[in-house]
Amino acid sequence: MEEKVFTFREFQKITYSKNKKLFSKLKKYILDNNLEDDYEFFKISKDAIIVQNFVGTIPLEDIQIDILPKIRLVEDNIEEEKIRFLEILESIDYFKEKLFNNSKIALKDTSILEIFIQFFIEEVEKIVKKGLIYRYENKKENLNMFKGKLDINNHIKYNFSHKEKFYIKFDEFSVNSLENIFIKMTIQKLKKISFNSKNKENLDRIGHYFEKVSILENSIENLKYITFDRTNGYYKNAIQWAKIFLNNQSSSIFSTNNGEITSILFPMENIFENYIINKLRNLIQEKYYNQFIIKTQDNSCSIFSNIKLNNTKIKNDILRVKPDIVIKNKETKEIFILDTKWKVLDKSDDKFKISTEDIYQMFTYVKTYNDRSKNYICKKAYLIYPATNMNKNTFDSKDKLIFSTDNFELNIVFVDLSSEKNIEKDLINILENFKNWLEFLVSFFFPFFYSLCYNISTNYVLNKNL
Repeated sequence: MEEKVFTFREFQKITYSKNKKLFSKLKKYILDNNLEDDYEFFKISKDAIIVQNFVGTIPLEDIQIDILPKIRLVEDNIEEEKIRFLEILESIDYFKEKLFNNSKIALKDTSILEIFIQFFIEEVEKIVKKGLIYRYENKKENLNMFKGKLDINNHIKYNFSHKEKFYIKFDEFSVNSLENIFIKMTIQKLKKISFNSKNKENLDRIGHYFEKVSILENSIENLKYITFDRTNGYYKNAIQWAKIFLNNQSSSIFSTNNGEITSILFPMENIFENYIINKLRNLIQEKYYNQFIIKTQDNSCSIFSNIKLNNTKIKNDILRVKPDIVIKNKETKEIFILDTKWKVLDKSDDKFKISTEDIYQMFTYVKTYNDRSKNYICKKAYLIYPATNMNKNTFDSKDKLIFSTDNFELNIVFVDLSSEKNIEKDLINILENFKNWLEFLVSFFFPFFYSLCYNISTNYVLNKNL
């Protein structure tokens, strides 16, 4: 039986009248997992369910739901948009390893979950090709033959009247390594939740290689203890996928239910923030390494310099500001503060639908860093929004809003998420504003001055010779 894939977006309404089966299954999932009062995920009423600002995938027996960003990443092509969405996911901290390969994926009528399962299968196939890892396993048994070492205490306890037996402890070269156990557990789980015929066939096929692996009691608790070296490094990506599917993640941007069904849900504002941060960090490393220092979630500055209780000074570790991104220009001694906002602004609105709280927040950041930062000054802050092409009243990456006072400038900029090329171009444009302006002026005007001086000197020599 093939899965039926339904694709929705953040804040889209799912109604009982349009699809009774889908509505009923999703409502049951929400109630079974106590999500009805958690407005981070769903708002639910008698005949409507509104998806909140998370993206990801939810399998519901023979139905699979994909939730995509509210802003279209690629216009009018859902398959290409899913590919772009996966590219963005790969760049966030949650996927610390390069888990998404370059294989061609049949995306038509395929859920994100089934794509993830396909990636896992391909990583396990690499393991099978290289060969399963074996490790020595500590064993204790009461046998009629002697090998290893005698377990004296248990030998006396169990063999007082059985002189023909030996209670021994020994090491056995076994396929029951932690790595293989978790791979097998993942295969077994995915066989229950996958409805893609090709994936199910492949799961059955790779499962045969792990038939002799025994799943031990409380194995899942040991997943966090796996480390990698040259002997088992080829297991790394498969184990990372196993962690995702086996619900053993500590990441705050990942959520699963408590049953057999695995729901992979990401708050979209976290994805956007993390994606922009990592792109900026990589660009600075590549192009501006000697000039910029980047810090993320920096909490080094407190709003107040002193706090007293009944005239007694107390430790000043409260009311710390924590901007998404702080960039320092080592040459100009300037600080630039950046915050990401996963929101859609509106040109037709008097205030562009910019949150007053967001404005106050940036002013607080700037003042605090100016008050607390030694030898550095902050004159510019940036709010970074996704560019949209939803209608004539929304903003694209060419638009820029600037709010300024005599000594402070708040820039509203928009970044194009439709491709890696476009996002890097937009972020480079931002970083170029942080460069040493003296350096810029010299580089810009030097050719002109060089040419001018050359002409003057040439004319002088010529006139002198005449």
